[in-house]
Amino acid sequence: MNPFTSIPKLIDVIVGLRKFNRHIPQLKRLREAGDLEAEREEIRKGQKEAIEHIAPRLKVRFEVTGEENIPEEGAFMVYANHQSYADILAMIHLFKDRCQMGYVAKDEWRKIGMLARTIEYTRSVFLVRGDGREAVKLLKEVSELLKNGFSLVIFPEGTRSQCHEMAPFKPGAFKFAEKGKVPILPVTLDGGYKLFEEKGTYQPATVRVTVHPLVHIEQMSRAEQKEAAAEIEKTIRSALD
Repeated sequence: MNPFTSIPKLIDVIVGLRKFNRHIPQLKRLREAGDLEAEREEIRKGQKEAIEHIAPRLKVRFEVTGEENIPEEGAFMVYANHQSYADILAMIHLFKDRCQMGYVAKDEWRKIGMLARTIEYTRSVFLVRGDGREAVKLLKEVSELLKNGFSLVIFPEGTRSQCHEMAPFKPGAFKFAEKGKVPILPVTLDGGYKLFEEKGTYQPATVRVTVHPLVHIEQMSRAEQKEAAAEIEKTIRSALD
């Protein structure tokens, strides 16, 4: 199911992307100057403008609990379940007044010009599945971004469930936070699949966002990290029950 088959909705999304992309010239200058703090703030402002245009036009609302668990400073990684395309909107909404947020995005998005450009300038990365050499390069890239203060979202299921259920997490997903030596913010997303995936047409929807306590996996031993990964998955699933 392609969410971009509705021309009016596609136009709403494109306008939202353009609102972000107006920040790209400034983002390029800041990146070249090495002003990472200003770049992160510019990304946040662009993401805020985009979501405040797109969300009301797609008639998607967000109900957030646990906002007090979001770190006030420092890079971190968000690990969340993945029901729908609306989950990206929910993540942008969650952090729009707080910090920049990049994504571990599937490589297929690189083929969509305007979207690929937007993804690149949020300090997101593209994941090439099934390529060991690319996976090593990606781990290094993510570690460098985290070291420089850029936070990232990953959906460890690897694909959208398109329903209420949650699939098992890919074990390799936790290597990003472990190697990057940053804490993990577990987040549960529920209801986004009703926006499009449930019926294949757009319907008003509410995404319930549950932010769980931060997990300092970067302070743990290897054995403790393995146990923590299982607990994080269990925590995210618990808010769906």
